[in-house]
Amino acid sequence: MNNNLRKTLNFRDLGGYPTKDGRIIKKGLFYRSGGIFLFNEEELEFFKKLGIHTIFDLRTSEEIEEKPNPRLEGINYIQFSGIMSEIGKGIDFSPTGMRRIGKEGQEQYQLLKQYFTGMPYENKAIQLFFQQIKEGHVPIVFHCASGKDRTGITAMLLLLLLGVSDEVAFEDYMLSNEYLKENLERELNDKKEHIQKNPEAEELLTMMEGVSENIGKAILQTLHERYDSIEQYFLVEHGFTKEDIEEIRDRYLDKKR
Repeated sequence: MNNNLRKTLNFRDLGGYPTKDGRIIKKGLFYRSGGIFLFNEEELEFFKKLGIHTIFDLRTSEEIEEKPNPRLEGINYIQFSGIMSEIGKGIDFSPTGMRRIGKEGQEQYQLLKQYFTGMPYENKAIQLFFQQIKEGHVPIVFHCASGKDRTGITAMLLLLLLGVSDEVAFEDYMLSNEYLKENLERELNDKKEHIQKNPEAEELLTMMEGVSENIGKAILQTLHERYDSIEQYFLVEHGFTKEDIEEIRDRYLDKKR
């Protein structure tokens, strides 16, 4: 099916990635995206042909009220905020907050690092998302606002569950910077002199329009520090059994070639 979607939607099929045991993730089952509210009519027509079973919206109620998704007939719609209230509510995600410099900029970065590295744990939204995967509610599209942070972390966890390597999961996380390249480069170029005077600002500006390599690596590092394996993570955080994980992989992976 021809995909004429704008790259800025950050929409992609997670199928096709190789797993560590030599299998391939099936295509047409798992889609990550920016907000569906961003799609124009032509893009929505393409979207409707994908046979989507479930849309999982990781945005807050406030975000959804401000920019609601179109309601598409025949698609199950789930909304559950991926923001952890205790950490997320203490961060100023506005342009003002993301353009802080000096000590305030460093503090903002540390808060964001704590927020993103903590997101996979005791997070009811992510737990509910993986119940949909376990129960076979696919094809599924999951998204937040721009499809890079909450969505990016969820996608990394999904890819790891399916058996890809850290390197492949990280590669997909960083791919958002390619999809959002135009806005990211514009922001960094417009603030070039500002960054030269305040080098600490570059990381926050990158995170405002894209994703941070350092944060992506820290998410994976924290995961391995807390758990011996991705399987143990899903056993503890999501209540999966080893048999559940094997069944999920058998269901969603193509056989070795």
